[in-house]
Amino acid sequence: MKPKYLALTAIAALALNLAAATVDDARRLAEDGDTAGAIEMMRSLVAEQPKNGELRKQLGDMCLGAGDDAGALEAYTEARRLGDREAVLALAEMANLEYRTDDARSLLEDYRKLLKKGKRTVHPDNSGDLDDRIDRTENMLGRVEQIEVIDSLIVDADDFFRHYRLSAESGSLNAPADVLPTNFKAAEPTVVYEPESRRQMIWAAPDTAGNFALYSTSALYGNLWEIPTPLGDDLGEGGDANYPFLMPDGITLYFANDGENSLGGLDIFISRRGDDSFLQPQNIGMPYNSPYDDYMLAIDELTGTGWWATDRNRIPGKVTIYVFIPSDLRRNVDPESPDLIARARLTSIKDTWNPETDRRAIIERIVALKNDTKSRPHQFEIAIPGRGVYTNFDDFRTPQARAAMKKYLENLEKVTSAERSIEAMRQAYGRGDRSDEEFIRQGEKQLEAARAALITLRNDVITLER
Repeated sequence: MKPKYLALTAIAALALNLAAATVDDARRLAEDGDTAGAIEMMRSLVAEQPKNGELRKQLGDMCLGAGDDAGALEAYTEARRLGDREAVLALAEMANLEYRTDDARSLLEDYRKLLKKGKRTVHPDNSGDLDDRIDRTENMLGRVEQIEVIDSLIVDADDFFRHYRLSAESGSLNAPADVLPTNFKAAEPTVVYEPESRRQMIWAAPDTAGNFALYSTSALYGNLWEIPTPLGDDLGEGGDANYPFLMPDGITLYFANDGENSLGGLDIFISRRGDDSFLQPQNIGMPYNSPYDDYMLAIDELTGTGWWATDRNRIPGKVTIYVFIPSDLRRNVDPESPDLIARARLTSIKDTWNPETDRRAIIERIVALKNDTKSRPHQFEIAIPGRGVYTNFDDFRTPQARAAMKKYLENLEKVTSAERSIEAMRQAYGRGDRSDEEFIRQGEKQLEAARAALITLRNDVITLER
């Protein structure tokens, strides 16, 4: 080879190395959360190498991850035109994400045809289980539930559950550190569900295989809990089970799972308690579930509302919480309806509204729950370690602790009254009245014993509540 061509080859190799390094830089930016900077860097690379289909495909990946579907579609389409096979697969994946199942199948077929081209080179098939996922999407589109979503909230993903507004009758959602004994394992992340009685806890923890499984424990006397036991062997479905919510009937369980029957990521499932354990779970379908993560469905029968969280809108660090009106009888959207896909994807929650629904009244009921703790009377003050300061009987999670608090307050009133009487006798004694000297001496001994008994009663309250 002539020196001139050797030099040109070396320059081309150097350019490729520089481009690869720059692609790595863009990826690092995306991993650090600077998706806008990463995409801008990739666009600059594409402008420098306009015929590089692989670069355009990577640009499409970044756009899709950032929620820029239009940018992703443009990049993948151009990459396909430039001969990039994996861009065809990406277009098939994107079609399935948008519930365009016919397009997804056609693109997947084109991708596999491209793999067969060329007799000397065998290309790996990277489509994975896309066939099965397209089948699940198509099946679920045939039974999209017709629900009414009355509101949505965009909140931080780390503590999304704190934005659920549930009545006391529906139980509570808690961070593991707030309620679990320190020796109990917990998944990261997970949410601990407690019913109104606060005598049970359900949450996710790693099992012996390293998968997340649902565990349950019940309260014993005092500050003790039973050893956690698996909630049901059939709930995992080969994936991670998480985010449980048990209805007040103690039978109906909602939870999330990313096993073989999910659309992709976490899906919401329902199971019911049988004679011995929970039965085989069922995917509750669309619009609750999507190819992204959907989880933590909770239903409050008092307010007549349901809640679930999803990252389908792909806002970095955020999730969307949908508030909907649950129904005892499932009604599905007509599969032939022109807005079927829009209803399945929840493109617009306004399109789900029933003109006869008084949404304002429902929201007012939810707001009333939020303000209830502020309007309650300040009946007493007692610090419960790990729970905070209680000021009202409604703060107690167990009836035993509530009864113990009433007994403590009754005895506290008696001790306070006795203290006032003895103090009056002391003042009279100081003015020279010696007639009550023996009563004062006996009263002080009785007060000392009564105060010790008060400490015991107070400790009983704390122990029963914890």
